[in-house]
Amino acid sequence: MYIFTTPLYSQNCSVDSTGLIPIPDLVNGTYQGYQGGLYFGTNTKPVHHINNLNNANSKIKPLNSLGVPDSSMGKIVFLSIGASNPKTEFESFQTITDTFSLLNPYLKIVNGCKGGSGIQKLLDTTDNYWHYVINQLTASAVNRNQVQLIWLEEENTQTSNINFPGAPLALMGEFKKLFNILVQFYPNLQICYLTARGYSGYLDDTSSAGNGLRHPRDYYNGWAMKWLIENQISGDTSLAFTGANRRAPLLDWSAYLWADGKNQRQDGLNWICPVDVKPGDGLHWSPTGNVKAGIAIFQKFYLDAEAGKWFMKKQVTNEDENPETGILLIYPNPSKNYFQIKTTGIEKFDVFIYNNLGQLVMMNHNAGDGDMIYHNLTNGLYYLKIKTGNMVVKTIKIWVHK
Repeated sequence: MYIFTTPLYSQNCSVDSTGLIPIPDLVNGTYQGYQGGLYFGTNTKPVHHINNLNNANSKIKPLNSLGVPDSSMGKIVFLSIGASNPKTEFESFQTITDTFSLLNPYLKIVNGCKGGSGIQKLLDTTDNYWHYVINQLTASAVNRNQVQLIWLEEENTQTSNINFPGAPLALMGEFKKLFNILVQFYPNLQICYLTARGYSGYLDDTSSAGNGLRHPRDYYNGWAMKWLIENQISGDTSLAFTGANRRAPLLDWSAYLWADGKNQRQDGLNWICPVDVKPGDGLHWSPTGNVKAGIAIFQKFYLDAEAGKWFMKKQVTNEDENPETGILLIYPNPSKNYFQIKTTGIEKFDVFIYNNLGQLVMMNHNAGDGDMIYHNLTNGLYYLKIKTGNMVVKTIKIWVHK
């Protein structure tokens, strides 16, 4: 008699913190002598890196199936690569983008993640995973020639290496091999966005999950991503992203998902057991956990100035749409329950406020200079558009924080 079993993942909600500090919160400190921060001790992109990203952005155009620029039928394919947690995280991200009215209409988002696909499998170019990705692209009516952006979250699920810095350094070596595969498979790939794994401290010792998925590998994963990005910025030739000896796409951060269990990061993200973790499963997210991850990924591309150039509609940016007009100031910003608009040269205008899904949540007609605009908006980021007639005079980001 054959007995079919599925992997057992069990959770231990008592392991709700480790005392480790998330890399973005470690900007003024170190971990075992290594400086934190997403970029060289800070969370701000170096100017040189911004220039490289903008150069790559200039090459991202709608492409047809032959990889030829085509503004009428072409697509910009944004493909995800990863295993089970990445699959559901990216599905949550896709759910948000499905209702996001400001999304670049040329963008085609394809989920290529597949459960059980650790990086050790992906390094075998004949592995069935790559056939799965082809099928995902085909089902979306696109192909490899149109892939220009990749979202990547990966781990060696079987390794037992939990040494630092040896473990993240070894993982970096595996990622470098994967990058070389990616630029061969996708000839028009420009940028790869790296995601750091979330918290896996709730995974119980009795679980059959692979050793590479356990703590502290979850924390070390982020260090590997950080060093890959920093090394490329510093000119590591094994990560060359241009020229005849190209070995990798240009790298940048997607979301950094690790938080110390229940302990909130400075930006508020945490992972609570069992709310954010599947019942009886200390590794995979619950629907609530996936929503958290999806929002974090979405916010990266929505708020990031460089990513916004391919993620958003061309006429929508994080900057003023018509800066020569007479809008001087919106204050207070952040706002609690009201704001004022100070103008010169515009007597009357209409105010439209959109949430981060591009949905209109408030409007105020026939406003004037210095008027108090009251609202009951919930905490978050919004886009405020000021219009006169049918013309958008200005678009400004506003924050609500109560």
